Amino acid sequence: MSTHIKKSEKTILIYGLSGMQLLILDTITKNEGIVCKPVSDTQTSLTVDQLLSGKDFPPMPSRPLMGKFALLDGFDGQEQIGIALINQVTSGVIKAIHTKHNSSWRFSDLCASIQEEYHTMKKAEKP
Repeated sequence: MSTHIKKSEKTILIYGLSGMQLLILDTITKNEGIVCKPVSDTQTSLTVDQLLSGKDFPPMPSRPLMGKFALLDGFDGQEQIGIALINQVTSGVIKAIHTKHNSSWRFSDLCASIQEEYHTMKKAEKP
């Protein structure tokens, strides 16, 4: 998997995929010039900025997250490309876009927030 991230690269932080799904996603994103960076259970306490920095951080104790998550960075309005690539590999991934607002959030907190928003939105869609 790609781990070196330059600031100008399109990057997908991805969590909750199986090994084969990660391999397939990494392959198809590389073909599009996109870096796919899996987030492990020991990295979910890191901030979004830390994960995107490409630096190695020591493993931190944390609990596994419930679900599959993707955070898209550097797509500059072309996020549908990243979303389409993820959807080719698996369904049920809750997706978000990296913003200045969520840069300092711990990855686990961001995932919990977007999961809550997702479930609230799904409830509102039901008649």
